[in-house]
Amino acid sequence: MNKEYLFLKNFYGLLSAGYSIEESLLICSHILHYSPIQSMIDQLKQGEGIESILLQSNLPKTFREYFAFFQNKNCLSEAIEKSLNICLSKQDYQNQLKSKLTYPLILFVFLFLFSLFVIFILLPNVDQLFSSFGIQKSMFVEIVYKLFYVLPLMLVVICSVVIFLVFRLLIALKKKSFRVIERYLRYPLFKICLKKYFSLKFAVYYNELLKEEMDSATIISVLNDQMTHNNLKIVLYEMSNRMNDGEALENILEDFEYLDELFLTFFKMYMKNPKESYSLNHYIDFTYQQIDIWVAQFLKFLVPSIYCFVAVFVITIYISIIIPMMNVISDI
Repeated sequence: MNKEYLFLKNFYGLLSAGYSIEESLLICSHILHYSPIQSMIDQLKQGEGIESILLQSNLPKTFREYFAFFQNKNCLSEAIEKSLNICLSKQDYQNQLKSKLTYPLILFVFLFLFSLFVIFILLPNVDQLFSSFGIQKSMFVEIVYKLFYVLPLMLVVICSVVIFLVFRLLIALKKKSFRVIERYLRYPLFKICLKKYFSLKFAVYYNELLKEEMDSATIISVLNDQMTHNNLKIVLYEMSNRMNDGEALENILEDFEYLDELFLTFFKMYMKNPKESYSLNHYIDFTYQQIDIWVAQFLKFLVPSIYCFVAVFVITIYISIIIPMMNVISDI
């Protein structure tokens, strides 16, 4: 656990135990060497509210995003605790994904570096040897040489395009650029990811307000009013406008492009029996399981593919370079 999360855990624990805000911050400053605490104490002495201090701090963005939502519905310690628990769950899941993707990423980097080694070191030296022995390259060897030069370039281009598209999408989500996001929804892979992203985020917020025993119209209205600086506003704004025009929420969701089919299935179950609000809890759990399955399937395809590519690469080098050189040496 990093210092920010450890500070927040100690902070809400001390508040729950009955210590004042200033006392809790002071104790936290003695427990941790976390410099922003002293700044928070100074702001508190100047009369600024702790809620605005936390929202304007350098604490993780995810925490500040959820705290802005929870602060209006819970006491301070509960708002911090709920926001922190969501952040820790998210971080734990991200760490699991990183651990699963680390090995394939290392293999991919190795493949790329091996390609560079072949292009810039191995092939020039082989060319010199061929020239010194007077070996004429066959058509097969010429084609192989060109492929050796083209493949790394293709990898660089593909990776660059993917990175550009992903960063452009992240910026669009941050700035709530709905026109850019709608363009991404035309591409199947990005469409699946975006629908899953908005559905999961919407389910988390909606599920929290269900605990307050609000009806659907009130929940959408409250979320739309509060999510001013949240990219979920893209979804909520359209929902709220259509509901204000008299359209039923069930009809809106039927043709709503931002939400995935699994969410709609669970939400319809909830609408049929509002007392069974645990349907959205099930959706959140199943979504994480679904993502795990997708990652496992992707890795099941990626890792063997890299191994096969390296094997073909090595065998091709052997056939096109080593065997001709051995034939020349045997003739001497």
